[in-house]
Amino acid sequence: MNIRAAQPSHEARLSAIRASAPSRSPTVRVLAAYAEHSDCNLATLGFAAGVDFDRLLAGTRYQAPFGQSPFAFSRGLAFERKIAEQGYAPTLELLRTTMKFAVADAKIVNLRHIYQKNRSGMKLRAEHTRTLMRQLISGDPAAPNLIDGAVLQATIGGVPAWFEADALAARFGGPIHAGEVKSFPVVDGRADQDKFGAALDQVSMYILFAKELMESLGASAELVSSLAMIITPMNVSLRPTLSVKDVSTRIARARRLLAKVPDVREIAATVPANVTFGGIADPKATAERRIDALHDLADRTGTAYSPACLSTCGNALFCRERAFKDCSPSLIGPQAIRLLPGVRSLERAAELTEGAPASVDEGAVAPQLARAGRLYDLAIAGVRPGPNRRAG
Repeated sequence: MNIRAAQPSHEARLSAIRASAPSRSPTVRVLAAYAEHSDCNLATLGFAAGVDFDRLLAGTRYQAPFGQSPFAFSRGLAFERKIAEQGYAPTLELLRTTMKFAVADAKIVNLRHIYQKNRSGMKLRAEHTRTLMRQLISGDPAAPNLIDGAVLQATIGGVPAWFEADALAARFGGPIHAGEVKSFPVVDGRADQDKFGAALDQVSMYILFAKELMESLGASAELVSSLAMIITPMNVSLRPTLSVKDVSTRIARARRLLAKVPDVREIAATVPANVTFGGIADPKATAERRIDALHDLADRTGTAYSPACLSTCGNALFCRERAFKDCSPSLIGPQAIRLLPGVRSLERAAELTEGAPASVDEGAVAPQLARAGRLYDLAIAGVRPGPNRRAG
């Protein structure tokens, strides 16, 4: 992971780039979705600046077709209240029965209620979390067994960010576990695999950051367990249940993805002072003017569209249309990009199958494309290469 810290001027610069665009906090849910697109400079700039891409193009033909429903949001709040009832009794019972924690004298710290819900509050909560984790390391009897709303700091693309974890739980003499609270149900022991997988990716981020915090405190990263805890409703009720899953491979993948994040400061340097996300989000401007502004910003920073963007990025429809106009190999997935190194478009790939002279960049793949073209022609003609007939 990039550990270079951004200077205060960079934080101000990112705020200026965001301008009046809709904002959102860099939650782990947002980070997990962004990590899939860390090769996209536009997505990197938007993530670091805290721009909500799901709302950026509202009112245009590229408006994001997804978002959390009010019902799901209300259910989530109701479930969070449920597991915190009576001094977190439902949560402690899950830790006792599933994790085998001794909870009779459990100490709980709720950091959500101590600090303001803003950026300054997140920084203070991160320092408080660091102090509490230090107590856990030392075996301090006053250390908490459950931290609600712990905040973990990470450096993403050279810019510091703070992420709120739903829960960090520990028993003295045992490892620290990270948990996530979700409102989707587990019915007969099964959950929606896409939602459950996304939740595991989020907890993997928490665990990764907690392990890095341990190392920064001079302790072993192994003090943080690689077992993720997911607290969800059971069946159609709000009765909680706890699922536990080893996410070692997801943690390793998260580390690799975040290590590839480009330096945000270098991307921001390509953006003139008068170019911001604010003009793209301006509801008073015409849709075409807003889209032109986004094209300008995308041209300056660069994008990296793939079909996977459609389920996770609010700018996906915009970038897909750009990819169609460019006839980009990305339209048919990342495999095509890997198989067509140096080939700028699918049209150019077709020309190479017809034997067009190759440039230096295309030299590695041109012979294979030409051979594929000859095989296709033979197949269309109904001719099979025999023992004395060579295909290429």
